Amino acid sequence: MMNSRLLTVKALQSKGGFPSIFLPIATTTTATTMTAPPTTTIQQQQHRTKKTKTGSRGSRGHGWYTLYRSGRGGRHLQGQYYNRDVSKLHSLNDEVFDMGSEFAYLDISVGAAADNHEDGDDLVKKESNIGRVVIQLATAALPVTTQNFKQLCLANPPSSLSTTSNENVVENEEIGYLHTKAHLIDTTIGIAFGDVLHNNGISGRCHPSIVTTNTSSPLQPYSFADESKVISHSSPGIVTMLSPSVHSNDSRFLIQTVEDAPHLDGRYVAFGRVVGVSDDNHGSGGGMDFLMKHVIKGVFTKRGRPTADVKIVGCGVLSKEDVVELMKEDDSDLGSRSAA
Repeated sequence: MMNSRLLTVKALQSKGGFPSIFLPIATTTTATTMTAPPTTTIQQQQHRTKKTKTGSRGSRGHGWYTLYRSGRGGRHLQGQYYNRDVSKLHSLNDEVFDMGSEFAYLDISVGAAADNHEDGDDLVKKESNIGRVVIQLATAALPVTTQNFKQLCLANPPSSLSTTSNENVVENEEIGYLHTKAHLIDTTIGIAFGDVLHNNGISGRCHPSIVTTNTSSPLQPYSFADESKVISHSSPGIVTMLSPSVHSNDSRFLIQTVEDAPHLDGRYVAFGRVVGVSDDNHGSGGGMDFLMKHVIKGVFTKRGRPTADVKIVGCGVLSKEDVVELMKEDDSDLGSRSAA
């Protein structure tokens, strides 16, 4: 093989014809460098255009940091909810509640008061960490969801049911929010209640009068479908259902404690809001002030689980006359404080 190659090279040299591919590499490189063709006008324009486009975004952008700080950047700078109009959402929520509403209440005890309480309206007045939270329900816009909440507030669980686990409850047996505990406290979202079966947030069951057999979700057989998500989570005090999946609402709910939670919109069905009324006959007042002071800021949590009992020791439905009377008492208290 080697001899045939040598013969071929010698034959080409003798004839005076030696292909350029057999020339040394250095010789070829030198020739190419010295004889480089001039750059055309089109290539120069393309090069200039490409050079001006580099660095138009990122750290070498044209005033991107100024736009970002002033709130005029795009979604890639401001996030998904940068143009969210909270004031408009507040007005839309007011319109939904103005369509027709009712009121319910939750008497919540924190810490030692959970073990030293009496049911209903006979709460021990000496306990300073018991408060009443009044919730306005959007009954006209969300009739099924609000009816489920009212029935669970009015339900009287049988004495035979345990306060820690009701998993063996009879199908049509009535269970409700009374004696249930908060199973999650997240300062970045709110307070979760409503596990009427295990008291730990892993399950729930809607009222027997609302239940629709959900064949598509065997893990959630006692649930009901989602209603319209017309109420936005744009203010603290919004009460919303905590459903594990679509059309799987049961008894679990969340009281929002942050100013705005846009990531909850379109995912959970909000059906009520905490109103600013308190009842001095039940411990240390109520409303969002009680939840923020005694629950959010007053209870230590371990991975979201409260270390102290936050328990519903009384619940029910209020008439509009009762709510109006409470509002008058709040206004009179506010006037006396301002005069002092």
